[in-house]
Amino acid sequence: MNKSMLMGVVAGIGVATAGGVLGFQYLGKPAQPAVEEETAVATAAPAPAPRPAAQPRAAQPAAAPAQECWDEEVAVTADPKDEHRIAGTALGAVVGGAIGKDVGDRNITTAAGAAAGALIGRKIQERIQENNADQRTTTTVERRCGPVGSRPR
Repeated sequence: MNKSMLMGVVAGIGVATAGGVLGFQYLGKPAQPAVEEETAVATAAPAPAPRPAAQPRAAQPAAAPAQECWDEEVAVTADPKDEHRIAGTALGAVVGGAIGKDVGDRNITTAAGAAAGALIGRKIQERIQENNADQRTTTTVERRCGPVGSRPR
Protein backbone atom coordinates (compact mmCIF):
# COMPACT_ATOMS: atom_id res chain seq x y z
CA MET A 1 0.00 0.00 0.00
CA ASN A 2 1.66 3.22 -1.12
CA LYS A 3 1.45 6.62 0.51
CA SER A 4 -0.99 8.19 -1.98
CA MET A 5 -3.46 5.31 -1.61
CA LEU A 6 -3.34 5.60 2.17
CA MET A 7 -3.93 9.35 1.95
CA GLY A 8 -6.89 8.73 -0.37
CA VAL A 9 -8.46 6.27 2.06
CA VAL A 10 -7.99 8.61 5.02
CA ALA A 11 -9.37 11.57 3.05
CA GLY A 12 -12.36 9.48 1.92
CA ILE A 13 -13.16 8.44 5.47
CA GLY A 14 -12.91 12.07 6.60
CA VAL A 15 -15.22 13.25 3.83
CA ALA A 16 -17.70 10.44 4.56
CA THR A 17 -17.81 11.30 8.26
CA ALA A 18 -18.19 15.03 7.63
CA GLY A 19 -20.87 14.43 5.01
CA GLY A 20 -22.79 12.12 7.31
CA VAL A 21 -22.75 14.64 10.13
CA LEU A 22 -23.84 17.49 7.84
CA GLY A 23 -26.55 15.34 6.27
CA PHE A 24 -27.92 14.47 9.67
CA GLN A 25 -27.79 18.08 10.82
CA TYR A 26 -29.81 19.10 7.77
CA LEU A 27 -32.32 16.22 7.79
CA GLY A 28 -32.39 15.24 11.45
CA LYS A 29 -33.61 18.43 13.14
CA PRO A 30 -37.17 18.10 14.43
CA ALA A 31 -39.75 20.68 13.44
CA GLN A 32 -40.47 23.25 16.14
CA PRO A 33 -44.09 23.04 17.29
CA ALA A 34 -45.84 26.40 16.89
CA VAL A 35 -48.18 26.23 19.88
CA GLU A 36 -49.25 23.26 21.95
CA GLU A 37 -52.97 22.97 21.72
CA GLU A 38 -55.32 21.45 24.23
CA THR A 39 -57.78 19.12 22.55
CA ALA A 40 -61.02 17.73 23.82
CA VAL A 41 -61.24 14.01 23.28
CA ALA A 42 -64.66 13.13 24.65
CA THR A 43 -67.79 14.50 23.01
CA ALA A 44 -69.98 16.93 24.86
CA ALA A 45 -73.73 16.41 25.30
CA PRO A 46 -75.74 17.95 22.44
CA ALA A 47 -77.32 21.32 23.14
CA PRO A 48 -81.09 21.19 23.66
CA ALA A 49 -83.27 22.50 20.86
CA PRO A 50 -84.75 25.95 21.54
CA ARG A 51 -88.34 25.86 22.70
CA PRO A 52 -91.03 28.20 21.54
CA ALA A 53 -91.95 30.84 24.14
CA ALA A 54 -95.59 29.72 24.25
CA GLN A 55 -94.84 26.31 25.82
CA PRO A 56 -94.77 26.14 29.61
CA ARG A 57 -91.52 25.01 31.24
CA ALA A 58 -91.32 21.64 32.95
CA ALA A 59 -91.57 21.69 36.72
CA GLN A 60 -88.18 19.99 37.17
CA PRO A 61 -85.28 20.26 34.69
CA ALA A 62 -83.76 17.04 33.41
CA ALA A 63 -80.52 16.12 35.19
CA ALA A 64 -77.38 16.20 33.09
CA PRO A 65 -75.41 12.96 33.01
CA ALA A 66 -72.62 12.99 35.58
CA GLN A 67 -69.23 13.52 33.96
CA GLU A 68 -65.77 14.24 35.20
CA CYS A 69 -62.92 15.70 33.19
CA TRP A 70 -59.17 15.54 33.70
CA ASP A 71 -55.95 16.59 31.98
CA GLU A 72 -53.74 13.82 30.66
CA GLU A 73 -50.18 14.08 29.35
CA VAL A 74 -49.61 12.30 26.04
CA ALA A 75 -46.13 11.68 24.58
CA VAL A 76 -45.88 11.53 20.77
CA THR A 77 -42.71 10.58 18.89
CA ALA A 78 -42.51 12.04 15.38
CA ASP A 79 -41.06 10.03 12.51
CA PRO A 80 -37.55 11.01 11.38
CA LYS A 81 -37.44 13.34 8.38
CA ASP A 82 -35.43 10.82 6.34
CA GLU A 83 -37.42 7.74 7.29
CA HIS A 84 -35.89 5.54 4.58
CA ARG A 85 -32.30 6.71 5.32
CA ILE A 86 -31.74 7.84 1.73
CA ALA A 87 -29.13 10.48 2.63
CA GLY A 88 -26.92 8.02 4.51
CA THR A 89 -27.25 5.40 1.79
CA ALA A 90 -26.44 7.81 -1.04
CA LEU A 91 -23.53 9.46 0.76
CA GLY A 92 -22.10 6.09 1.79
CA ALA A 93 -22.38 4.79 -1.78
CA VAL A 94 -20.54 7.81 -3.19
CA VAL A 95 -17.73 7.61 -0.66
CA GLY A 96 -17.53 3.81 -0.89
CA GLY A 97 -17.39 3.98 -4.68
CA ALA A 98 -14.59 6.54 -4.54
CA ILE A 99 -12.60 4.42 -2.12
CA GLY A 100 -13.28 1.29 -4.19
CA LYS A 101 -11.98 3.01 -7.30
CA ASP A 102 -8.78 4.04 -5.45
CA VAL A 103 -8.21 0.50 -4.13
CA GLY A 104 -8.46 -1.15 -7.53
CA ASP A 105 -8.78 0.10 -11.09
CA ARG A 106 -11.51 -2.36 -12.02
CA ASN A 107 -15.21 -1.66 -12.17
CA ILE A 108 -15.94 -4.49 -9.75
CA THR A 109 -13.95 -2.81 -6.95
CA THR A 110 -15.84 0.43 -7.53
CA ALA A 111 -19.19 -1.37 -7.41
CA ALA A 112 -18.23 -3.39 -4.33
CA GLY A 113 -17.02 -0.22 -2.58
CA ALA A 114 -20.24 1.59 -3.45
CA ALA A 115 -22.39 -1.29 -2.15
CA ALA A 116 -20.42 -1.58 1.07
CA GLY A 117 -20.43 2.19 1.54
CA ALA A 118 -24.19 2.35 1.01
CA LEU A 119 -24.77 -0.33 3.64
CA ILE A 120 -22.44 1.32 6.14
CA GLY A 121 -23.92 4.79 5.51
CA ARG A 122 -27.44 3.48 6.02
CA LYS A 123 -26.49 1.77 9.29
CA ILE A 124 -24.73 4.89 10.58
CA GLN A 125 -27.76 7.06 9.82
CA GLU A 126 -30.05 4.49 11.48
CA ARG A 127 -27.95 4.58 14.66
CA ILE A 128 -27.94 8.39 14.70
CA GLN A 129 -31.72 8.53 14.25
CA GLU A 130 -32.27 6.01 17.06
CA ASN A 131 -30.00 7.96 19.41
CA ASN A 132 -31.91 11.18 18.73
CA ALA A 133 -35.44 9.77 19.00
CA ASP A 134 -35.94 11.54 22.34
CA GLN A 135 -35.46 14.91 20.60
CA ARG A 136 -38.42 14.12 18.33
CA THR A 137 -40.71 13.29 21.26
CA THR A 138 -43.21 15.96 22.29
CA THR A 139 -45.54 15.89 25.25
CA THR A 140 -48.95 17.54 25.03
CA VAL A 141 -51.77 17.88 27.51
CA GLU A 142 -55.15 16.60 26.38
CA ARG A 143 -58.47 17.14 28.09
CA ARG A 144 -60.36 13.86 28.61
CA CYS A 145 -63.91 13.49 29.88
CA GLY A 146 -65.89 10.43 30.87
CA PRO A 147 -68.46 9.05 33.30
CA VAL A 148 -67.76 9.50 36.99
CA GLY A 149 -65.27 6.90 38.17
CA SER A 150 -63.64 6.33 34.77
CA ARG A 151 -60.63 8.52 35.50
CA PRO A 152 -57.41 6.50 35.47
CA ARG A 153 -55.51 6.49 38.74
